[in-house]
Amino acid sequence: MESVKRPRKLLFLHKRKSPKALFSIFLGALSLLSGVLTIAFTVQNGGEARVAYGAVILLSLLFSVTGMILAMLSRQEEDTMFLLSYCGMVLNGLSILLSCLVVYYGIL
Repeated sequence: MESVKRPRKLLFLHKRKSPKALFSIFLGALSLLSGVLTIAFTVQNGGEARVAYGAVILLSLLFSVTGMILAMLSRQEEDTMFLLSYCGMVLNGLSILLSCLVVYYGIL
C-alpha cells in the first residue's frame, strides 16, 4: 500500500498579513511615542505642561482607541497572522493606559 503524501502547510508562510493589524500597530506605536515624548518634554520643562501637550495626549488617545478597534476587527479575519493583531492590541492598550494616567495626574 502506498502512502499518500499531503502538502504540508508551514506555520506562518500560508497566512497573510492583515492591513488592519499593520495599521493598528502603526497607530499604537505613534500614539505611544507621542505620549512618552510629551511626558519627557513636560519633565524637561520643570513639570509645567503646555496646552499643546494636552492636545497631543487627547489626540494620542483618539489614535489608540482607533487602533484598538482595528486590532479587534483584524483578529476576526480568517487566514491572517493573529500575532500582529495581538501586538496592536498591546501597543494600543499601553497607549490608552498612558493617556488615562496623564489625564488623571493632570486633574490632581
